[in-house]
Amino acid sequence: MALRPFTLDDANALRRAICDSTRAVRRSETEPEGQVEVLGFLVRDGAQSIAGLARLRRVRHQTMRVTVADLEAQGLVERTPDPADARGVLISLTDAGRVTIEELRTRRSERVLAAAERVLTPEERAVLADAADVIVKLTAALETDGS
Repeated sequence: MALRPFTLDDANALRRAICDSTRAVRRSETEPEGQVEVLGFLVRDGAQSIAGLARLRRVRHQTMRVTVADLEAQGLVERTPDPADARGVLISLTDAGRVTIEELRTRRSERVLAAAERVLTPEERAVLADAADVIVKLTAALETDGS
């Protein structure tokens, strides 16, 4: 059996499918996506300055200050002195913030699993199981080359 080439049209369809499925999962949540994204950055990358978080989210510093203040009011993040800058502070997750992001990720994953079990054949679910590793590899390449 000859392998089908991966074309620009296929790349476009894959990109759109990933974006559409990500948006569909996110739409089911009640938490503001900007706050969720900040919690995710803190889990993955550790404590960050407000400026660093603003760069990661590609928002203005003042916008991030508001987001951090909201998360802080909910007890999900805390401010600690920056050991590298006596005037600076770092934003880090609290235990409650860590629990919140893990619960959110579990809910999102459960939603994906339930939808897959509801509408996909066992063969299609097997393709998805293999696809996750391939998409991780593709994502790493995209992050490396900046494309």
